[in-house]
Amino acid sequence: MKHFFDYATRQIKAADTAPALLTSAFVGLDLIERATTVLTQTAPKDAHQTALAEATDAWWALAEAPTLGWPERSMTDTDIRLLADAVAAFVMAVAEAILTAASKTTDPADRVACLTAAHHAGHIHAALGRRP
Repeated sequence: MKHFFDYATRQIKAADTAPALLTSAFVGLDLIERATTVLTQTAPKDAHQTALAEATDAWWALAEAPTLGWPERSMTDTDIRLLADAVAAFVMAVAEAILTAASKTTDPADRVACLTAAHHAGHIHAALGRRP
């Protein structure tokens, strides 16, 4: 998890415009929300509920910023294709990791969950216009 925090921190520090800074902070808040979700599920009962609630509230508050630098609907066809290609490549990397996990687990429920997730990943890849 530390690698994710380090990466997000580098993105925030490298942001050189208001939209880039807002976007990298927004992604950081998403990471914080996910991490505090893990804490609430693994720590003693109610130990981190406030942190999770605040992280969620912070994410929703920043989502309202009009300068948040998401791509505009006027992306060129080339930009759209490049983004779809990048997502498709990432889906395949995640699917490979899931299938590797499936081959290493001895728990049948883990195996079923992994194979089901990989199946859906294949559908994502296909929906983006790529063949597995």
